[in-house]
Amino acid sequence: MLIAEDAGRESAKAPEPGAFDSALVVVHGMGSAYTSQILLEWAEPLLERMDWIARDRIIGGRDEHGVTIVDSELTGDVPIVTATVAFPTRGTGRIEDGAVVDAETTRRRIAIVEARWSESFVPMSRAQVFRWAVPFMWRALTRMLGLFRQTLVMLPWLTLVEHQRPPHDRLLIGRTLTAIVDIVRVAVLTVVFAAVWLGVVLLGVVLTPILPLLSPLLLIPWFKDLAQGVLDALVGSIGDVAAWKERPVRASAMRLVVRDALARARELVGDDGEVHLFAHSQGAAVSTFALFEELDPAAFNVRRLTTVGAAVVLLGRENWRGRSDRYAPVANWIGASPAHPVAWANHWAVWDPFSAGPIADTRRAARERWRAAYFPRSGDTALGPEEHAVHNTSQPFLDHSEYYRNVVQVVDPTARHLLGPALAARPAEVEYLENRLAVIDKKSLGTNLLAALVTAAILPGLPAASAAFAWLVETVALAVGAVAGVFTGAPASDALASVAWLVDEGRLTDWGWLIAAALVAALLIWLNQLLNGVTQRSLVWQRCPMEARRWLVLTALPRVGYVALAAMTVWCAIAAWTTPPLPAAALWAWGLGIGLVAAFVIAEPRFAPSPVVVPARRVAGGTSATADLQPPMTIGRALASPAYRNELAARRRLLAPATAWSRFWARVLHGWRS
Repeated sequence: MLIAEDAGRESAKAPEPGAFDSALVVVHGMGSAYTSQILLEWAEPLLERMDWIARDRIIGGRDEHGVTIVDSELTGDVPIVTATVAFPTRGTGRIEDGAVVDAETTRRRIAIVEARWSESFVPMSRAQVFRWAVPFMWRALTRMLGLFRQTLVMLPWLTLVEHQRPPHDRLLIGRTLTAIVDIVRVAVLTVVFAAVWLGVVLLGVVLTPILPLLSPLLLIPWFKDLAQGVLDALVGSIGDVAAWKERPVRASAMRLVVRDALARARELVGDDGEVHLFAHSQGAAVSTFALFEELDPAAFNVRRLTTVGAAVVLLGRENWRGRSDRYAPVANWIGASPAHPVAWANHWAVWDPFSAGPIADTRRAARERWRAAYFPRSGDTALGPEEHAVHNTSQPFLDHSEYYRNVVQVVDPTARHLLGPALAARPAEVEYLENRLAVIDKKSLGTNLLAALVTAAILPGLPAASAAFAWLVETVALAVGAVAGVFTGAPASDALASVAWLVDEGRLTDWGWLIAAALVAALLIWLNQLLNGVTQRSLVWQRCPMEARRWLVLTALPRVGYVALAAMTVWCAIAAWTTPPLPAAALWAWGLGIGLVAAFVIAEPRFAPSPVVVPARRVAGGTSATADLQPPMTIGRALASPAYRNELAARRRLLAPATAWSRFWARVLHGWRS
């Protein structure tokens, strides 16, 4: 990434009005945020991706293209980052060996402005927040369980039904085997949802009487010393949500910050530039309310709204006593500035409990648009913004805060929108493959995590493994004792007494089992994250990505290893812990069943449906937005398409490995020849 030589001089100047082509206003989510936090969280990945896109040689990128950071003002009242992006102009230049050469250059001036509202109001007291939290908690839990039910139960049912409908040429295996796999998926995930539902409901039942009592309990000195830090952090996280819902004056102060940031962005782009509004979580609720109910988007040159993990439906509008709190964000969006409509793209992670799916004015419309994210139909008529179902981590509760790490499904589309129509578009088949492989990769991350937890919980309790761990603990203790004995003169065997609470008669104690399980889990999870980082880089940041079939095979190997290890651990536990011991036939039957489940778990990320973009729909009557549905894209069709094959061939011709190691991998993976 280039940094201008005169950046130091430029940063001392205030940006001139009308000096930018586009301005992005970023709005943070619930919880306190320090100055420039949300700005850095999004400016860095967006500018990094823009630089990568601009230098792509397949569209004519050259060394002089890329991002030049002009200013990075991270303190003060309005933190701002400004940059110039130079990239090849779409439709210029000529094609040589499938790549563009001698293209003209477009320079786009971009400003990124922060809207931080977390300090714009006096927070509510702990007692007020905790009293409010009980009904809100049940609303949030109900929506979360609704999302999990759709993901774990309804989606497998829809998949089973859709796979039995013609045409069947998109199935990976025969119709009968596909039906068996789908039925197993329905059965297994329904049981999983039942367990999740029970756990969540029990958690809610336990917290319901506890939350109102937390503030009075702080009057007890020992409890205050123990819990005040945790409770203050909890209030800091959800207190602004309570203020938004229960205190209209404070809610207005939040919206005022967004309005001022939009006014600043409008000043930066002048009459001809475009303002993009980008909001996360509660910030999405604040932004959509301010933009579509209180402001005229055209007056601020707002052309696009992007929401991620949006709590728009969950939070709605503020409550006034005696006033209806019914909120219709989609109707407000459609009615706002009809002469200059705002393009609205909503990104929601499939495991995000706060966004809990698409944005709609009714539950029926939300269900229809959720189903259209997987299986669009010609009769779809529900109104709503452009919906992107994304996979951040495939782990509940972590998905909500990881949108900025999702390069393929969130960062890249946002960066391309900011660069504008002068940037070359990508073939649909290439985009589909990139999205589909990213989904499979994130599903593998979640699958490996679950397998790691199963392995870690059981392995230290198996007789042979317990003895091995005990030997390792005693060996380390003796080694430490021997070193200490050099200075103290004590025999090394004295060190064994210090680990007696971990080892007893050559086996791990309960505490030893627990600690060993934690260490094994930490190791397996760290390794899983490390491998996922490698596969993500190979998918997102390599100029010449691996051929998709080969990528699918190689990236499946860690998943096979994790799931196979978990299956073997479970089988060994059944053999070791069942009393009386199982007959050999029963034990092998258990092994066969566990093996079939393991095979299903390994194959599930590849067989499961991948979400598609649901087009925005603003008009109730007339032709459906999905009336002229094209045949569903599949990995096989995309791989066979001329667009994908030609681009892959062109990227391979552009390979120029500089080191012996890179030349080796270029030969192995891409057939490169010097």
